Amino acid sequence: MRLPVHGAAPYQAACPDCPGARLGVLQDLIGETKHACAFETVMIDARDFVPTTWTERHAFGLVRRGVLIRQRLDDAGRATAIDAAGPGCMFPIEHREEGKTSISCDYAATDLIVCLCPTQLLDDVLDDSRRAGRDLLSLQLDAMERVERLTQARGAATVRERVATLLIVLSETLSPPRTREQLPSGLQQRDMSKLLGVRHETFCRALKTLEDEGAIQRTGDGLLITDRARLS
Repeated sequence: MRLPVHGAAPYQAACPDCPGARLGVLQDLIGETKHACAFETVMIDARDFVPTTWTERHAFGLVRRGVLIRQRLDDAGRATAIDAAGPGCMFPIEHREEGKTSISCDYAATDLIVCLCPTQLLDDVLDDSRRAGRDLLSLQLDAMERVERLTQARGAATVRERVATLLIVLSETLSPPRTREQLPSGLQQRDMSKLLGVRHETFCRALKTLEDEGAIQRTGDGLLITDRARLS
């Protein structure tokens, strides 16, 4: 399925792997030099939780490298994985009500580099730039499409179908706009089982079934999709 933010013309930016420049969006915020760029770069080690301080002054972020797993907590403190955001993916940063305990449950599945946009600066740019507003709407639609497709995978009739659908969704949404044939090695099977809400052992059995069918292959560089039609 084609995602909304495709077809924009890439542009030059100070960082060669800039996700915004690669997608051709948010040029008003990024510019062509490090001095012009409004974003703040943050690095997080694999398996670490994201800092709670992100909510204090940032509106959203773009994944530059790695994979971010987003989770939500219920009233009992149980975490449910809802999203996997890879290079080029936008993720919203929720601002909690004042006085509430701030608990971060999002984490880096792999070594992670993200670019965060300050809330105040975004507000200033949106007052003067229609283009930035259109770009943000497109990025939000991308994020919604990604999460909705992950939810759809979770609702498949059998665990095998859930795992197969999840692999397709991740391959098509993890690194927009390209489709990946190989998932990152740092994205563990435990991460993917959380996205489906199934036990790790159950996920592994379904994955072995797909491997036996010739749909996927396990390599040192991550899961390789060898026959996409068998996953459909």
